[in-house]
Parts: sequence; structure tokens; C-alpha cells
Amino acid sequence: MNKLATTVLASALVLSLAAGCSGKTAEPQGADNGASKNPSNSATNKEEVVTLKYVLPGTEPKEWPAVRDAVNKKLLADGVNVQIEKEYIDWGAWEQKLNLKLSTDDNFDMFHVMNDWISLANYIGRGAVKDIGAEIEKYGPNLKKAIPDSVWNGVKKDGKTYAVPAYWYEPAVDGSYTANRILLNKAGVADVPKTQEEMLAAMEKVMASEAGATKPYLPIRGGLRDASDVLHRAYDSYPFAVKDKIAFITKDGQVKNWAETEEFKKDAAFFRAAYLKKLTNPDILVVKQEQLDKQINSGNYVFLFGTPNNPQEMKRSFPDMKDEDFTLQRLYPDKPHYRMFNAKNVNAVAANSKHPEAAVKFLDWLYASQENYDLFMYGIEGKTYKKVGDRGVERINDADGKTPLYAQDEWMIGNLNYIRFDPNLLYAQKALFKADPNAQTFYAADFFFDPSAVKAEMANVQAVYTSDIMPIYDGVADYDKAIKPALEKLKAAGIDKVIAEYQKQLDAYKASMK
Repeated sequence: MNKLATTVLASALVLSLAAGCSGKTAEPQGADNGASKNPSNSATNKEEVVTLKYVLPGTEPKEWPAVRDAVNKKLLADGVNVQIEKEYIDWGAWEQKLNLKLSTDDNFDMFHVMNDWISLANYIGRGAVKDIGAEIEKYGPNLKKAIPDSVWNGVKKDGKTYAVPAYWYEPAVDGSYTANRILLNKAGVADVPKTQEEMLAAMEKVMASEAGATKPYLPIRGGLRDASDVLHRAYDSYPFAVKDKIAFITKDGQVKNWAETEEFKKDAAFFRAAYLKKLTNPDILVVKQEQLDKQINSGNYVFLFGTPNNPQEMKRSFPDMKDEDFTLQRLYPDKPHYRMFNAKNVNAVAANSKHPEAAVKFLDWLYASQENYDLFMYGIEGKTYKKVGDRGVERINDADGKTPLYAQDEWMIGNLNYIRFDPNLLYAQKALFKADPNAQTFYAADFFFDPSAVKAEMANVQAVYTSDIMPIYDGVADYDKAIKPALEKLKAAGIDKVIAEYQKQLDAYKASMK
């Protein structure tokens, strides 16, 4: 996911991210309304029919087999000799199982990459992904029309193209948080926070007034991954970026060990205060994604780092809620908005794929028309979804009334040119799908770090971050007591060598921009 809401997200976004913004959204200029004129669809029946195995996180929807059959039938009818097959990996095992697949030369083709979790650069450095630039040139005319050049820059390095980016949202929305005005008003908090201190004080008031068994804890999606953009606006050193969870990149081009910075210490102090005041889940380090999804979807929080998710589920918790009850805010709102990632979510082709062109052909077909997009993203009209107006969509749920019969997460593979929107979308959610004309792009937004020169050290350092640094950051471990031995472990793991290589590559990147 999603650093944040942005930033980034898990399967809880199924409904909200399939919903949309106001105004007419046109197809990409020059995009064909069918697939017959697409060079990638010029295959003949004599060509081999290739099965594209797509590996992604989450749980397989009930009606995926029926949708898969319909998609594959249309692919062949449109002259694309590719058949799609999905392999879902449970969120709790995603990183481990994907790494095992990559290291054991498992037979699959395309997989999803969340740059705010494990970056595309990490996979490039491990030799785990293919350069698909030639395939895009040959088979991807619709991809090039549907995805802006600025977003493509996020997957290119040294003239090579290592993935197809999902152009599904406005990156400048990162840094926002959602305020639950219902709970705030109930606790007597009239103004939304503009500082970290005000945020903690507001949460404390709400928690003190909530007597229910389910507390509105501050939900943290991914620990080190999604909190930073919201909190960092408070610091004089902003804007800066944290890459790969280890490298702190300043606005003047310096690279430091993230855990050694004052900014890390300040973040940790915020979460330590929240943890001690019981404002975050006491099981924050081990809470399951499904638990977070349930809490976030229900709107049971005072503040959420990012945008809200499922408006229908939220109305189960707050039947009388209005659009203005959940608002999108920023700490220090007068500071500029920045795009820290131009391509947060991308789909890469595994190095061991025998048919890299199949992934490009499929994605080009997906973005060739609204009809193709609707079929793969929403399923079978009348069976898994209903169209509402020109750009709306209503999911059809299973017998439980909550679980969509089929849904493909927009944030994994969606495109703003085609996204259909939940008619109940909250105003706070619409910011995801609207361009921010005043936003600035951080100079290192498209910077790739290639860890191949420090491969062993990088793996060791990231392991220490998970085991020793994350408990400090999340406030479970006291900073003053735990940071020294943790930093010693990082030194032993090779952090200095990694940061030196980071600096070397960032210097070269900056020089290339002149």
C-alpha cells in the first residue's frame, strides 16, 4: 500500500477506490473503443495462446472464476492471444510468499508492486523484474496514451522500463488525514487539529468519552509505511522523503540513515505518546490486515491517515452521517502539497517470465476501451455490478450484504481515464481522483535506488528495521532505551555502506536532471 491514503492501501479500498470524482472523465485521446485496431491485438488464431499468471495480494472474490472466463473469452474475440489467471496471496503472507516465488524461479509472469512497501527499485536490484520497454513500444499504444509521461518516469531507470504504472490517483493527496467529525463533535472537539499536539489531545478526548467495546484507535496501515507524510508536514525540514524505509532524503540532496534523524525521533515520540495514552491499538505490531480493514471500512476512528474507504459500511456505523462528517485535512495546512511518488502502485513482469509480452498485451487491452476495463475491474454487468449514470458503479454483494461478489482493486491496476465511481462517494474521497493544480513534485519523486551493489547489506538492514526499528517507531519500545542497541545492529548490518551507495546514486540522479 499506500503510504497513506494516499499513501497506501490494502484491500479495504475495494469499494471506495472504485468510486469516482465529479465531472466528465474522457477516454484517453485517440484510444480505440474496441480492440480490433490495436497492434497488440493483431494476433492470428495460428499464434500460441499464452496464459498470463498475475500474482497479487488479497483474497479471491467469489465470482472471479466467472469473470475470468468472460475476460478470457473477450480477449480471444478481440484477437489478443492471452488468457489471464490470477493467483491471490493472503496479505499476511504476501511479502514472504512473493519473495519465495521470485527466489525459486516459480512459474508466473506479472506481479503487483507497492512502492511504499517494497519498492520497484528493490526488485530491480535483485534482478527480479524484466525490462519491458521493447514490449511496450511494440504492443502498448493504449498504455502510452492512458498513462502520462510523468507517471511513466516513476518506472524508468537508465533508459529501461521495468513496470507499467497504475495511474489511479493524485499523489499529492498523500499527507492528508481524514477527521471523523461525528466522534469529535460528540466529545466536544470543535476544531480539527493543525498540529501533532492538537491531534493527540483530540484523540484523547474522544477515547475518554467512548465507552464501547470497540475503541476508535488510530489505525496505522503498515507501520513505517504510511504515517510519515501526515506527520512530516510539522517539521521545518519538510519536504523530505523516506525511501525503502531506511533512507532519509533531504530537500538539498543529502541522504541519511532514517533511524538516526531528528525527524524519526519526533515521529517516534508522537507514536509513543499515542501508545502510552492507549490511542493506538495495544497490538499495533501484530494486528492483522483484516482487523484494520474492518475498522477503517466502518469509519470507527477519530483520525485516519489517508482518505476514508467504504461509505456504505461507514453508514452502518453512522446511519445519519452526512458528507461533511468525514473531512480531509492536513496538519500545518498552509504548507505546500507535494507529490512524493509519481508511481506508487505498479505491475512488473517477473524475471523468469517466459512471455513478458503477454503482460503488456493484456494491460494494453485493458486500457483500450471502457468496455474492457469494466469487464476486468467490475465484472459482469447485472451479476457483479450495476452501472449508475455515466460514471457510477454499484457493486452487488454476496449473501452477507457486505462482501462484493467481485472486485478488482483500482489502486492496483486502475486508470483515472476509466474509473467508475461509487455514487455514495464522500467528498473527502474525491480528492484521490482530482488533479491538484497547485501541487509541487518533490525532486526525488522518481529517484530509483539500485541495491545490487549492496544487496546483502540491504537485506540485513531491512531485517533489522523490521525487528528493532519498527517497534520504536510505532511507540511500543521507548526511544531512549531502545535506539542505541538498534542503531548498533544497523551498523553491524551495513547501514553505512547502504547510505553511502544511496548518496552516490542520488548525486548521479541529480546530475542527470541538469
